[in-house]
Amino acid sequence: MQPSDVITAIDVGTTKICTIVAKKVNGQFPDVIAHSVVPCAGLKKGNVEDINLTSEAIRESLYDVRGKTDLPVRSAYIGITGAHVAFDNKVDYFDSVGGKGVITLEEVNRIPDLVSTGAGSVGRRVIHALPKAYRVDGHNGISNPTGMHASGLEVTSHVVTAGASFVKDLESAVTSAGVSVKGMVLEPLASSEAILTQKEKERGAAIVDIGGGTTDIVSFKKGAIDYTSVIPVGGFQFTNDICITYNTSFYDAEQIKLKYANTEPASIDMREEFTLPVINSKSLTTVYRRDLCQLMRERTLELIRLIDLKLQQAGVRQDASAQIVMTGGASTMPGFFDMAQQFIPNCSIRMGAPDHLSGMSEELEAPAYSTGVGILLYGFRQEISSEKTALSQVRGTRNNGDAGLLNRIKRIFNF
Repeated sequence: MQPSDVITAIDVGTTKICTIVAKKVNGQFPDVIAHSVVPCAGLKKGNVEDINLTSEAIRESLYDVRGKTDLPVRSAYIGITGAHVAFDNKVDYFDSVGGKGVITLEEVNRIPDLVSTGAGSVGRRVIHALPKAYRVDGHNGISNPTGMHASGLEVTSHVVTAGASFVKDLESAVTSAGVSVKGMVLEPLASSEAILTQKEKERGAAIVDIGGGTTDIVSFKKGAIDYTSVIPVGGFQFTNDICITYNTSFYDAEQIKLKYANTEPASIDMREEFTLPVINSKSLTTVYRRDLCQLMRERTLELIRLIDLKLQQAGVRQDASAQIVMTGGASTMPGFFDMAQQFIPNCSIRMGAPDHLSGMSEELEAPAYSTGVGILLYGFRQEISSEKTALSQVRGTRNNGDAGLLNRIKRIFNF
């Protein structure tokens, strides 16, 4: 199998590295061959803070996944998030588009690059320039201008940028692990590839991806991305609350959270208790489970109010027909979803998990892996799009060559 037939996705998360390797099968959805999940301690709130620690975790994940397949893993698509991520809904006019009288597919495919060129700024890196709508000769709301007669094109795009230094650190961590970066995708956008339907995007929808270090939000209107936000609060903060409150290690706090946490303390027996190791002490402290759950409820309520504020900014809360989809590992805490429904009223909210792909294990079908599977699907669609564009260009070259030959014959015989 050729390296071009292999797609690798690496979700570099605050708490874990998830690597997924798949192969392309006759242009259909990728067939998952192997995956690996290992702990990671090199990031904080989605940002690489220790390149060496992050690179070591990526290298461990790659070593693990290479032991499960003989497919070549030389490059990968990676996800990015963090509070440094920003967006702008930008309007550009390109008078060069439609220069031949008709807007061609090749010109439309070049628009993201044209938008990116004009959107860069010092200290920022353009991650995505995603066209939302086009305007041709005064006509608004055009979704695909290919084939239309025009001498110029106005484009409204959703431009996502990230701090250049954060991007560089992430790329360094990946390349130091022995693979090149083939592409980069905003993590909640990747998650939307895995769990949102096209119908939901057309009607209006938002992804709320609650990960280890951040809560990532993207919203869609009329099929196009419209809003992006990153809240620097995730599962890490829940665990850290336990560390501080009970003076215990992060590892022990995480284990307790996974075993006992619930956002509905009233549902817990008042007498239920457990013990927890204390830092720098041989003794154990006794904790009432209801007290732990009250702590989790307070943090959950704070986060849900922040989410609600972002959804209002996105215009999703005001749209009764919009669908809100929650995903990510931290969203699965018992009681979290019920609180979201209670404190984000008058909205349709559902839980989201990746759709099944051929070869995908049951582990990857959990909400915690929406981003990893989404990165894989994003990479797959990028490559399919590139192949179609290349094929179109080849056909165009052939057609132009045939026309050129015909013109030369006409000149020879004075036709």
